[in-house]
This record gives sequence, structure tokens and C-alpha cells, in this order.
Amino acid sequence: MEKLSKQPPSRAKVILHPVRARIIVELSDCPLTPLEIASRMEDIPLGTVYRHINILLEAGMIEITRERRVNGTLERQFALVESQAFLTEEDRERLTGDDILGLVTALIGVVQGGFSRYVQHATLPPQPGEISFVAKSLYLTQEEYQAFRNELTVLLQKVGRTPSPEYRRRLIGFFMVPDVLPPPAPDEENSAS
Repeated sequence: MEKLSKQPPSRAKVILHPVRARIIVELSDCPLTPLEIASRMEDIPLGTVYRHINILLEAGMIEITRERRVNGTLERQFALVESQAFLTEEDRERLTGDDILGLVTALIGVVQGGFSRYVQHATLPPQPGEISFVAKSLYLTQEEYQAFRNELTVLLQKVGRTPSPEYRRRLIGFFMVPDVLPPPAPDEENSAS
């Protein structure tokens, strides 16, 4: 008889699920109760939200920040544990191709959820600059790419704020991957010396 592994799932496996990825994004803003999370994820039943919250809690990616009695029921508020909710270098070293594609699928689900909410509630067509669709190829050395990535991280941290009524939340998703296409051939007119 095969023994079941008692080893906890990897961080990537926990994040891989599209519902858990969306919960992580919601909790990256501020602590929320399961009802508040479910209200932001209208397409997901509350029972499913609770199940995935428990998985994230067991994995140490979220924590309980408040407990209080509401009409005889214990209401819990959860917050993201920043140091645990993202992949470490060790996690990245163990990623399989299926893990990477699963993470991309989960993140696409987060972005698609944002656009779905927008389409349901926005006045269409969108105002100029209201939404963006960008796919851009960059030709960079590894050092240039790392510098670009670092600048982008600093910029995102710099403009980040605590949620409040005067700020409108904007969901931004980035996917960066080295392409495996061969580089374009040099232009013959410009390469002749």
C-alpha cells in the first residue's frame, strides 16, 4: 500500500489554484473577512471561499488578524503574510513546467476577474486611458532586464497606498518571460560595412 506524503504542498502548488490566487490579490490590499472576500469575488460561492481560505491559512500564507462575535457567530478577518505569499528562490528552483503554466493561468484568472467586474459595472465604451492592453517586446541584456525589473518594483511600491474612498483601485498585471524565438535577422542595408 502506498503511503501518503505528510509533507505540506509547495508554495507554488498552494498559489496555483485560481481562487487562491484571487484571494491573495484581494488580501494584498487590506485585511478582509470571508464575506468581504466573497463580495469581491461574486462568481465564487462563499463555501468555496472558506475552503480556500483554510488552505491558505494552513500554508501560512494568510493569518487571522481579528476575531469577533457577530450575531452569535465568530467572524474572522484575514491578512496576507507578505513574507509567505510569494515564491522564494528555493520555490523557483523547484518549479516544473506545469507549475509555471498553472501560475500563469491563476494570474490570468485574477486579471480576467478584474476585467469581468469592470465590464459588468462600467459605462461603456471606456473613457480614453481608463483601461490598457499592452504587450511589448523588449530586447535587453540580463543586467538591463534585472535593472528594469528592480525599477518597476520600486515604482509599484512607491505608488501603492492603503485603500480609502478617495483612491480608485486599479488592478495591474505583468507577465515577463524570455521568449525562445530567434532574434530578428539584421537589416542587410544597415549591416553592410
